[in-house]
Amino acid sequence: SWFLSPGMPDLDEVVLKHSLGNGSSIYGARDGQGGATVGFSYRYYVHKELGSDREILTALVSAHPFMKTKEPAVQVSRVAGLIHVTVRGEVYEYRSYPLEGVGAVSVDMKL
Repeated sequence: SWFLSPGMPDLDEVVLKHSLGNGSSIYGARDGQGGATVGFSYRYYVHKELGSDREILTALVSAHPFMKTKEPAVQVSRVAGLIHVTVRGEVYEYRSYPLEGVGAVSVDMKL
């Protein structure tokens, strides 16, 4: 239930940076909001390109992730003009609308 609870995440580490080559990137960030009794969750975003990890974490805290998982090892690759996002494990929330504005890039989700 805490995965779907509203409120600001406690983003404390950038776990993924992948440039889409069009001024946007896919970022992954660890959310420590669960506390000591619940493991970390990971949020994945499409956002305009940012600089330092601090800048990324600050900007993403108020952004909407396209995916929430317990998996820190999400893989992103480009094959024949498509961006492939591969997750091995549980996905708790997925929304496609943040991916609609990525321009000339197509994203293929494989869960």
